[in-house]
Amino acid sequence: TPFSGGRLVSDVVGGAYTAFQPGATLLAEAMSGVPRRVPVLAQMHEFVAEYLGIPRHEFFRRPETMVPAMLEVEQRFGLDVASISYDVYNIEAEALGQPLAWTEQGMPDIDRSAPLIRDRDDLSRLCTPDFDGAECCQRVLRMHDLFRKLTGLEPSLSVCAPFTLATNVRGIEQFLVDIRTEPDFARALLDRITDEVLVPWTLHQQRAFPGAGRVSAVDATASPPIVSLEILRDWVVPPILRLRNACAPGVCTANWVGERFLSDPAAMLDLKLLVGPGSLLGQDPDVETLGPVFYKQYALRREVPLVLGVGAAFLAQARPAAVAERVRQYVETGARGGRFALYLCNLAANTPPENVRVAVDTAHAVALG
Repeated sequence: TPFSGGRLVSDVVGGAYTAFQPGATLLAEAMSGVPRRVPVLAQMHEFVAEYLGIPRHEFFRRPETMVPAMLEVEQRFGLDVASISYDVYNIEAEALGQPLAWTEQGMPDIDRSAPLIRDRDDLSRLCTPDFDGAECCQRVLRMHDLFRKLTGLEPSLSVCAPFTLATNVRGIEQFLVDIRTEPDFARALLDRITDEVLVPWTLHQQRAFPGAGRVSAVDATASPPIVSLEILRDWVVPPILRLRNACAPGVCTANWVGERFLSDPAAMLDLKLLVGPGSLLGQDPDVETLGPVFYKQYALRREVPLVLGVGAAFLAQARPAAVAERVRQYVETGARGGRFALYLCNLAANTPPENVRVAVDTAHAVALG
């Protein structure tokens, strides 16, 4: 292993993680039919940093540490799909000059006490960053480049979705107030963020990695109970579609949660498919509350593949036997007839490694057909 005391002690040789290539094929097979086993993927940057004892600042600021660390841990735990997740919500905001706040225990976050956009006059701050000069943007490109060298696979690109970026530079509560009291200003903010920042940054990444198919526009803020179904429909969806139309059909958003709060959760799933990657993602606690059968029936009705996500809080707190039971339930329901993958939601730093192992092994052990 290239790790010693959490430090990268030698440059990992190119192609060290080509063993993930069959997993990419497995995922493609699983999305279109019945694979030989259910593929498991995970978001695990916080877990990886803790598991290998890497200081957070080094982990999130040094791709040469972070990328092989993530691939190493994903491989050790038997995940099928190689992926790199990082502090994706900060990149564009940081490039615009938004201050960040660090904690020792986790990745950096927006400094919520110092929003970049305090009033209408600040809209002029939203101009296209110098992507070649912005260290945060160069860091992302280095991550993708390392990922490709180490796995031989094309990276998945990411940007912050328009609505979440607006709430990050304006403040969540303030932007929700703007929507109600100054809708013209709120619309102008979203338009500028999309046209001046996200479209050029997406195109910049696509030029650097023309083989990358998907661009995930990640949208953490855009979930009930923070937003209503009406705000999702009228304020969150249109700028995502605007970004997609300006860049490529591969631009998609999959990570909204909170349909369990709605009287008609299927109405939110309809919107998910409108902006999604062609598959449906349901995550705990929504799946736990509404049941995996609800999601499977919806996916069959709409003829789309299904990905079910086992929750981070559950994986951090549950006994291994309970983890195995939930994974078995989700996989047996979701994989019936094929077109299914299992996702382990953003694994917390304090997740017991045993729970990760049990989740992966249980999913792999379910007989398909």
